Amino acid sequence: MTIRARIDIDAVYQDQTTTSLTVGSLSDHLASSPLVAQAITATVGTSAVSISGPTSLSTLVIKNTGTTPLRLAGAINVSPDRVTVLPTTATITVASPSGSGSYSVLWVG
Repeated sequence: MTIRARIDIDAVYQDQTTTSLTVGSLSDHLASSPLVAQAITATVGTSAVSISGPTSLSTLVIKNTGTTPLRLAGAINVSPDRVTVLPTTATITVASPSGSGSYSVLWVG
């Protein structure tokens, strides 16, 4: 038996500028042309800040680009250099429990 699971958005983060990257055919990607997309890059301290976007957005992809953990919505920890995908339309809070952190967000719908 073969099991295939996927979310309805693909997000690719590439930190290297000298490396080529192939993502395959657009037919393999369910949301190749999202209706709305918003990219955010920011820093955060120990006080939680809100990440919000237009109401039509449905999936949030956040990458911790800093060296300290981040905490989303007061409950979800994201380690440095890790990516988390949240299927949500709600405003999300982010904080860095230990100092300052940085992140990049792709929110699509």
